[in-house]
Order: sequence, then C-alpha cells, then structure tokens
Amino acid sequence: MFLLIYLGPECWTDWFDRDDPSGTGDWETLYSLRMENPGKICPNPVDIEAKTLSGLSVAAAGDVIYKSDTTVGFVCRKSDQPTKTCNDYRVRFSCHPPFCGGGVCWTKWYDRDNPSGTGDWELLSDLRKENPGQICEHPLYIEAQTTDTSTPASSTGQTFLT
Repeated sequence: MFLLIYLGPECWTDWFDRDDPSGTGDWETLYSLRMENPGKICPNPVDIEAKTLSGLSVAAAGDVIYKSDTTVGFVCRKSDQPTKTCNDYRVRFSCHPPFCGGGVCWTKWYDRDNPSGTGDWELLSDLRKENPGQICEHPLYIEAQTTDTSTPASSTGQTFLT
C-alpha cells in the first residue's frame, strides 16, 4: 500500500541538513538553521518533519529522538542510542501558506487503494474526484511511501508505472 503526495494547500519549507552525527549527535536546531538560512523558515512553524538522508522516516530509522518540535527543532543525541550512533537527518518545517508564496507546498498523504488484484492504483484522476479542491491543477512533484513503515517507494525494489 502506498501513499501519494501532491502539491496543494499545506506549505513546507525546503529540506535542511546543517549538521552530521559525527560529534555528539545530529543537531538540526531551529536557531542554528535560521542563522544559516535567513528568511527561509517561517517565524512560527506549525509542524516539523525529519527523515534520514537516505529517506527513512524517524520511526523506520529506529533512533531515540531527544527533541523533534517547532520550538527547538530536531535533536538526535548519540548518548541516547543503544549503539551510541545517530543517523544523519534532514528536516523541514510546515508554515502557514502566506509564507511559502509560489514555492513548493505539499498536500496531506492520500491512500485510496490497496495492493490487491493488479496492484496499488493511486491515480491522480481518482484522487481528485475523491478529494475535490484539495489537489492543485498542475502538480510538480510526487512522493510515495509505504503506509506501514513509511519506506520511500523508490527504496522498496518494486516497479512503478509512470
């Protein structure tokens, strides 16, 4: 089963990766990210998303996370890990739409079909019919991931029709 994401009403910043886990962990703090990327993160983010550089969700990566919020940002401390290592993460923040202007904005995840019969069919035409007004007219990007582990579709080894 896959979820699809299209351009639409939610607004996310670009991905940021300012630190690596070679020191005490991976510190993607909002303060440091704002200092290094002035004007690229809204004043009051409403959500944060983190993924490993290889595209795994935090849950799939299995690290113990010290902080993941819109006040501090994202922190994976080596000292909290059984293996004393953290993955290398990137983060992005959800902002109110006026902040994004004409940039890339993402919709919520959609999942309308199950992988039975001939496959998992998440067709844009069907998603638009079932979610009127929620998907923009000309999507620029699409992401797909499994619903159980949030594994990026490109990492599953499966074949996709385009």
